[in-house]
Amino acid sequence: MRRAAVILSAGVALAAGCVTQPVEPPAADSVARAAPPAPVEPDHLALAASCIDRGDEPAAVRHLTAHVKTRPDAVMIRAYLAELLLKCGRPAEARAEFERFTRDAAGQDGPPQKHLVHCHTRLMEIGEQTGDRYAEHLHRGVALLLLVRQWEAESAGEREMIEPTLAKAAAALRQAAEVWPTHPRPRVYLAEVYDRLGQPSAARSQARRAMNTLPDPSLTAEELDAVRRSAD
Repeated sequence: MRRAAVILSAGVALAAGCVTQPVEPPAADSVARAAPPAPVEPDHLALAASCIDRGDEPAAVRHLTAHVKTRPDAVMIRAYLAELLLKCGRPAEARAEFERFTRDAAGQDGPPQKHLVHCHTRLMEIGEQTGDRYAEHLHRGVALLLLVRQWEAESAGEREMIEPTLAKAAAALRQAAEVWPTHPRPRVYLAEVYDRLGQPSAARSQARRAMNTLPDPSLTAEELDAVRRSAD
């Protein structure tokens, strides 16, 4: 009886087309041979250079944008992209790339650090051209402070210019703080400027006023560390 049931079940399955011969799995090497080749990523940097050589700057912008999208750590390429955007009459996009550069380069050494003065100067100019008084004054003040840092780090011959340059930086940063009193960034840098000018009480006052507006996601880790040290 059991044997008949087995034969019946097999017959029903066969009639329904459900019984097939076992298929051997393909060998691993044949699968590899059959797989389509992986797509080759375009060399956007080389393509951008080619576009620049033939004077096609809008096309170069597209390639550089694609490059920094896949390589967000390429800070100097981002700075060059920002310059091209500005040259192509796209100041809002240029501003976004310059701002991203200043944030990413703040904790680095070498060329990115040295390029910060230039990028803050560009942001100051964009602010001036677009009527953004806060950006104009903020980035003027930061650029002047960074210039003083460079002079001191390099023991440059402009040491007699340090104090008047810091005074100009303080004036610009105060103007930025007047335009946007609740934003901490001008006060973060004012604290350092006053400290360098030998005015510790004024430095602590600005740092504490900046601390009162925290947390603020726009501040970098370096700016947060600096204001906390100044507030102590």
